[in-house]
Amino acid sequence: MEALISLATLFIFLFAGMILARLPLIKNSPLIPKLSGVILYGLLFFMGFRMGRTTEGAVQLAEIGLISLAFALGTTTGTVIVLFLIFSFIENFKKKRAKQANKDQFTSESEKMIKDKSRRVKSQDIHEIFSHLKDPLSLFSFVAFGFILGLLLPFREFTGAAVSTWMLRLLLLSVGIDLTLSGVSFKAVLSHKETLILPVGTAIGSLLGGLCAGMFFSLAPARSLAVAAGFGWYSLSGVIITDLGNPMLGSAAFMSNILRETIALVTIPFAAASRFPNLAIGLGGATSMDVTLPLIERSCGPKAVPLAIASGAILSLLVPLLVPLFYQLS
Repeated sequence: MEALISLATLFIFLFAGMILARLPLIKNSPLIPKLSGVILYGLLFFMGFRMGRTTEGAVQLAEIGLISLAFALGTTTGTVIVLFLIFSFIENFKKKRAKQANKDQFTSESEKMIKDKSRRVKSQDIHEIFSHLKDPLSLFSFVAFGFILGLLLPFREFTGAAVSTWMLRLLLLSVGIDLTLSGVSFKAVLSHKETLILPVGTAIGSLLGGLCAGMFFSLAPARSLAVAAGFGWYSLSGVIITDLGNPMLGSAAFMSNILRETIALVTIPFAAASRFPNLAIGLGGATSMDVTLPLIERSCGPKAVPLAIASGAILSLLVPLLVPLFYQLS
């Protein structure tokens, strides 16, 4: 019952944000994005602080690093494999139908949107990759700072758990506002099967890859799924798991999703030039609607933007549902 109440509370704040976003005062306020940033930095600080407060935190840093790398590689690889299989099946299915109808057009509608705009990797792509890495590094510095203070400060009974719980709720409130202000119509998105294939395939691939990665560290399947269900959204998945009482696994989720985003930034230009350019959007995961969107647009063309935003928005909406749900099953 307590787990259901915790999950329901998170969604109440998320949907409250969606409702508040419709108010003119909120919609036109320049303070909302700044407030979200302040809350995020505070949450990441307390995530590190809580890990520093635990005796095992300092000892298991190397293990956290290995888990993070394994999950980043596992979720990325799983996404690529599942999407490749899905796109291959769709292509073969369309070829058979086209052959029966004596047609020569075998490319799916979603692939047409971006295939003509895909291009080779250029030097400015590399520059853009490094420019996008500045934000993850600055966020990681807050986690590290919190961790050091958690180790050194007295008053060991103070862990910051209550503070981070309320900050997480405020963050979800701002996430609801951001999703609404992004202008994505979920009704329109859900009405097109082609648009749903990409986020669903990405989610399935990520979860399967996470399950495989968790086996190497004897993690319970439900906890492996909780880490994998971040879909690249490091600023939310890690703090949710930390707030649920596991700072070390939360830190691993945070780092694994940072690494996943980094892998995406490096590989998106190459995926866009492949047989299935839509793989570039899948690699971005939940970040395809914001952080990796500029690179997706440059690599795949402007017509890929609506599909990338829709895919990222759906995956972003799944994160606050699936992460606590899977974790509570363990």
